[in-house]
Amino acid sequence: MDLFSVPGARWCQAESGVRRGAKGTTAQHGRVVLPFHYLRDLCKCPKCVDPHSKQRSFRTNDIPRDVYPRVVRWDGTHVELEWANDIAGYAKDHTSRWHIEYLKNPVLDPHEQKSPNMRPLRWTNNLMKRLQHWVSYEDYMNNEEKFAAAMRNLSRLGLIFVKDIPDSREMVAKIATRMGPLRNTFYGETWDVKTVPQAKNVAYTNQFLGFHMDLMYMNEPPGYQLLHCLENSCDGGESLFADSFRAAKIMEAEFPAEFKSLCRRHLGYEYNHEEHKYHNTRPVFQLDPKTKELRYINYSPPFQSALPEYEGKKGPGNSGFGDLKRALTHFTKLIESSHAVFQLKLNPGECVIFNNRRVVHARNQFNTSTGSRWLAGAYVDEDALLSRYAVAADPFNGLREVRKEIAGTTANEAKAALAEARRQEKQSTVAES
Repeated sequence: MDLFSVPGARWCQAESGVRRGAKGTTAQHGRVVLPFHYLRDLCKCPKCVDPHSKQRSFRTNDIPRDVYPRVVRWDGTHVELEWANDIAGYAKDHTSRWHIEYLKNPVLDPHEQKSPNMRPLRWTNNLMKRLQHWVSYEDYMNNEEKFAAAMRNLSRLGLIFVKDIPDSREMVAKIATRMGPLRNTFYGETWDVKTVPQAKNVAYTNQFLGFHMDLMYMNEPPGYQLLHCLENSCDGGESLFADSFRAAKIMEAEFPAEFKSLCRRHLGYEYNHEEHKYHNTRPVFQLDPKTKELRYINYSPPFQSALPEYEGKKGPGNSGFGDLKRALTHFTKLIESSHAVFQLKLNPGECVIFNNRRVVHARNQFNTSTGSRWLAGAYVDEDALLSRYAVAADPFNGLREVRKEIAGTTANEAKAALAEARRQEKQSTVAES
């Protein structure tokens, strides 16, 4: 296979494609080695990618098998290639140009840029009390810098708040569409959380509602949820939140067998009414198929169906129930501990925005005889927020003044959380025996 190499980094070319040099490969030190067809496909000149629409003007299978560079230029930082036997219709002087750092580490997916200001920061109750991000409605809607800061905090914490919102039922849609298009479901583009008789959802009662995530029974659960408080004068009704990524990380370190069980074992979720019937299965801990890192948490006990078939085996899903029960018990203890739960009571004119695939939410019971409670809700899909995060990923200084405190606090609270998890494990072992 024809290859092209320039000074730069430790890379190798394998028959299956291009990858970093690693133990057991024929890595070339101090060079970048890439096949010609890959470089031709990587071209983003105005002829290949329209500068206005950003759409590509050729197909990969248009590239001749024997394409090669007739001229090579290297100035120490950039590589230029003029192509021979190019795609039909391209002029002989068609030139591709790249910075060497791009060839060493091409960023093809902007969502994979791991800015330290965008990585999830796993939090506890105490940490969230210090870091909770509030932005005024005016700044959120009209100040690009403060909106970008809010998006960075949403990416990092999975939970932010908007305040000073005008008293209108229409505001939740305006807040949501600032991030992206509304996600329409059978609840509508927006919906109300109020107590109603014979409710088809426990959220529409005044009962305690335990930790869960919304719409797990759909093929694509919404990525983000908004709840705008319009009335909240009754006793009780506090909102509860917990970072399930933190719980999963503790389990991976302290209870690896149980962590793997929740990665492997699927639970079923359903919505089963006359007008709408939905069902889906997914693991509690869903890993990214490419990186094998934690990508989503899927957890919604109120909407669980009967256990599905276990690992492809036919029959009822009771195989390995003891392992599943133990793993779920660890997880629920971690998210429900007082150390983990962040609680507040939303006031009229305030809105919470949270990651529905990371942050579990709950609600305390409330007394409607002493007042009223009315929240307006909406969903926005994850894709819209991934785009916002990529745009907002510039260096962020908003947390700089507390970074040292965060580092120390995170370490101390992680130790406390692990100690608590160990203590709960001992208690669970004694109880089961």
